[in-house]
Amino acid sequence: MKKFVLFMFVLFGALVCVPVFGQEAEIPFDVSGLGFETFAGIVAIVSYLLTQGAKIIPFVEKSTFTKIASSVVISVVISLVAWQFKWAAFLADMALWQVAIQGALIGLSACGFYDVLKNFGLVKK
Repeated sequence: MKKFVLFMFVLFGALVCVPVFGQEAEIPFDVSGLGFETFAGIVAIVSYLLTQGAKIIPFVEKSTFTKIASSVVISVVISLVAWQFKWAAFLADMALWQVAIQGALIGLSACGFYDVLKNFGLVKK
């Protein structure tokens, strides 16, 4: 009897539930929860990617200049992609060069602007 009831539930699921869910043909791609909406959200994404990349590539963790350069490059690429696909509202009204500068500033913020100035000797330790 238990096997029969289980079989009926499986049959019900296969004949009713699956076709109902299969009717959705279009799945919209929404990035509203990924953190691309704000400057701080992109900074957090870049910081996370840089931290995880440093675990894979140990040279990035050892060299301060490499860490800063990779942070700037990653943030410029993410900013340009977010601008191109209109994921970030604050980048919508900017030109390409403005988005690239904004991306560089995001990268410097992600690795700590004060630490960048301190490492290059522009601020006294």
